[in-house]
Amino acid sequence: MSNEPYRKISVHPTGAALGAEIRGVDLSQPLDDETFAEIHRAWLEHLVIFFRDQRLMPAQQAEFARRFGELDVYPYVEPVPGHPEVIPIIKKPEGLFNFGGAWHTDMAYTERPPKGTMLYAVEIPSSGGDTMYANMYAAWEALPEDKQRELADMRAVFTPAKVHGKDGYYSRADYPMDKTEALDPSYRVEHPVARTHPETGRRALYFSAPHMDGFTGMSEESGRELIGYLFGHATEAERTFRLQWQPGTLTLWDNRCVQHYALNDYHGEQRVMHRITIKGDRPR
Repeated sequence: MSNEPYRKISVHPTGAALGAEIRGVDLSQPLDDETFAEIHRAWLEHLVIFFRDQRLMPAQQAEFARRFGELDVYPYVEPVPGHPEVIPIIKKPEGLFNFGGAWHTDMAYTERPPKGTMLYAVEIPSSGGDTMYANMYAAWEALPEDKQRELADMRAVFTPAKVHGKDGYYSRADYPMDKTEALDPSYRVEHPVARTHPETGRRALYFSAPHMDGFTGMSEESGRELIGYLFGHATEAERTFRLQWQPGTLTLWDNRCVQHYALNDYHGEQRVMHRITIKGDRPR
């Protein structure tokens, strides 16, 4: 990464394995190219960036997200009216289910998973509701050399049926979601376990346990064992960062080298977020 100083923004690393707060930017206003270029550079360097005290309407959030690339459409949740790329992530006070409540990377079951996810805090509980992030560059680099050799050419198998199928995780959702009864349960896509980031050239560990149906050419039992090993290794505390949300916080993370986990520890209170995903490329 470049050692060039930031001139248009103020970047404050979290001190953890990833994450930095960006200050000195009002995202409700158009950004000049130099400011955006610095924000983009900070994102690639720190994997997760967040901005406090923003006041954003859905159109403003979408405008900022488009600077990073073409926006994706998430087919399983009704979007915010008039804004097809912005979906509400809501947990009501009486709800038990929370969206994203397991370590994962977004939409790994698609041919071209999103490169980035942008989440804006509209309403948060008085305590709890944090999001955990894990650095998959660090996870890959910390693997023993023999394990890296084993995984170098391995491919993981993903399917949306694990979460969005008739009996999938999201079938328990407390608010209306498309359970996609017509979802083809046989649909599978394969991606490399050792993924090369297209912008940085760095290798990252790429898997997403809730979306996975094993590994190509590996038995189901061996696949479960390997998923368990990778999960434990990737989410060790030294490779994670915990974001405490505040009203008006906007966060962007890099799905190509980050996993995340929304904590479900605020029962009896409401949490409302607006999510946008940014189209990516086929993992290689």
